[in-house]
Order: sequence, then C-alpha cells, then structure tokens
Amino acid sequence: MSVRPEERDPARLTTPVTGETVFGTSVPQGSITVEDGVLVLVGDVDTQLCQVWAAQRPAGLEVQAVDARRVTFLGSPGLSLLAGLAQGRSERLPLWTTSRVVLRPLQITGLLALFDVHEDDPAG
Repeated sequence: MSVRPEERDPARLTTPVTGETVFGTSVPQGSITVEDGVLVLVGDVDTQLCQVWAAQRPAGLEVQAVDARRVTFLGSPGLSLLAGLAQGRSERLPLWTTSRVVLRPLQITGLLALFDVHEDDPAG
C-alpha cells in the first residue's frame, strides 16, 4: 500500500492553551496524535494508519505515555508500534485503557508486562 502525497506531511497544530506543537496523522478509520508527550490512538490502529504514521513521525519525538481508550481495533502493526515505544525503557510505559480490544492482544503476545495500565483519565 502506498502513502498518498497529501498524507506525507504531518499535521502540525499549535494548541491555544500551551502553545505546544501537536503532531498527528489520520485515515478515515483512525488517528494517531501526540500532545504533551501522550500518544493518543483512536479508532482502527491498523496497517494503513501505522504506515502513514511511520512516514510522518517527526524524528526525535518522545512519547511518555499512551492513551488507547478510544481504540476500536488493534492490528499487528499497532502492536508493533506499542512494543517499539515500550521496549528499552527503564520503567513500564503508562497506558490508559480498559478495552479488551487493546489489552487482550497485549496479553496474548506477552507485551502487557511492558506497560503500566491505568483506567483513569490521563489528565488527572
């Protein structure tokens, strides 16, 4: 699958409250954004979305936590994305979700141990 030219440039928005630059990408079925160090996954985290994200992800972007509360499908590329973020860290990566759609694949693959799972809102 090829990435359309209009999907190659990451969305760069400035948040009105903090002035921080937000990076993100989306396809009709899902989106990945990073704001304040939190990777937010929404909808279907599948091959198409992960390919677009890989093509757009800014170099040096640091992710401190993952909000997967609105994921409706987590394919193997999504698992790979999460594993890549969590591996090699000195502490488990905070992950906000209660969804079986996210937790079950992480459990089956043995990746769940890399995450510190939270049910409450990441904002506090």
